[in-house]
Amino acid sequence: MELLLNIFEKYGLDGILAICLCAIIFYGGKWLSSKLSNEVSTGLEKVGEKLTDQMSKQNDQLMSTIVNQQEKLIDHLLHNEAEKKELHNEMVHDKIKLAEEIIESLKNIMISHHAQRAFIIEFHNSNNNLSGIPFAKYSCTYEWFDKGLFGLSHRCNSLPFSQIARVTSEVIQNDNQIKIYSDMGKMEEENPSLFSSHKDPRTKQIVYSAMYDRNNVLIGMLILEYQKDHKITNEEINQLSIQTAELTSIINLRYKYSKDKDDNNIK
Repeated sequence: MELLLNIFEKYGLDGILAICLCAIIFYGGKWLSSKLSNEVSTGLEKVGEKLTDQMSKQNDQLMSTIVNQQEKLIDHLLHNEAEKKELHNEMVHDKIKLAEEIIESLKNIMISHHAQRAFIIEFHNSNNNLSGIPFAKYSCTYEWFDKGLFGLSHRCNSLPFSQIARVTSEVIQNDNQIKIYSDMGKMEEENPSLFSSHKDPRTKQIVYSAMYDRNNVLIGMLILEYQKDHKITNEEINQLSIQTAELTSIINLRYKYSKDKDDNNIK
């Protein structure tokens, strides 16, 4: 109070008014600052709640989208897997059916030509062959034979192509694409390695007929083996050429089901 009297005596009413004005400004500013602080805090809380709510909704939408995409992806994969399985089963069924057709054709050819064995050899490369030679091996892939004979496939697998090269050359040079060994003694003399691969003293005659793929590449030969005397006529030779072409068309169909056909691997 004494301070106010001193100010009044020195500055008069103006001093008292100045002090009051300063007090009003000070406390008013303090009140205004508190009010603004509360409003800002409340506003920030509301904004924070709104952002939290929006983020929660967006997160729910995102999770829903991810779950839907995952479900679609799983359905797509399952669908593809089912399609692959179905396609695989169809391919296996078709390959089995083609193999049955090939065997049935061999059986009919053997009977119609009065032979005791009919079989197919196919040329291929060994997995370990890096020489670049188109054909390095040959194998017996299909056969049919009379009762009392033994199969060739177990001992005619991945034999050297050089063994059959001479016959292949002569088959290509012949107009009818057929080579006949009516004298096994001549085969033993010209090609002892090939002769020894038969290992059956009962064999009296062998006929080789060329097989070409759709690109006109020699892929193997149809072979008839006779263990009984039989004179092969020109009519039979012409018939055999036609039958070989028909049989080759079935084998060519088989290659579309083979993953390794470009590597000339035998299936």
